[in-house]
Amino acid sequence: MPNLLKVKLDETTNPWTVDVEQKDDANHVPRGSSSQTITWQLHGNAAAGDIAWVEWIIQPPSGVFGTPNISHNGNVLTISDLNDSVASTGDWPYQISVTLNHQTYYTPTDSDDGTTSNPTIKNK
Repeated sequence: MPNLLKVKLDETTNPWTVDVEQKDDANHVPRGSSSQTITWQLHGNAAAGDIAWVEWIIQPPSGVFGTPNISHNGNVLTISDLNDSVASTGDWPYQISVTLNHQTYYTPTDSDDGTTSNPTIKNK
């Protein structure tokens, strides 16, 4: 499945954080004339959890990304990406949260300005 991002919990941090695996450039979306689907799937130590929400840290232009859709069992999130022009090109950092055993975990943010450069969707 193209653009599949595996999501787990990083137990080496305190508190634990959400880790989005972007291996093999799974977060890179090439330009095309039709929407492409990006999928986040909980796996490993997060597999029994639920994706709570996703939020753009840098707001992409209107119409680039569709409305996030979380599966009924909560462990898969999909969003459409219409990367069809120069205006949709860019690096779009986001934050995602996962709830597991009544605890919510987040992707890490930089302590200085509250933003992060990882994870990102890279529209090429």
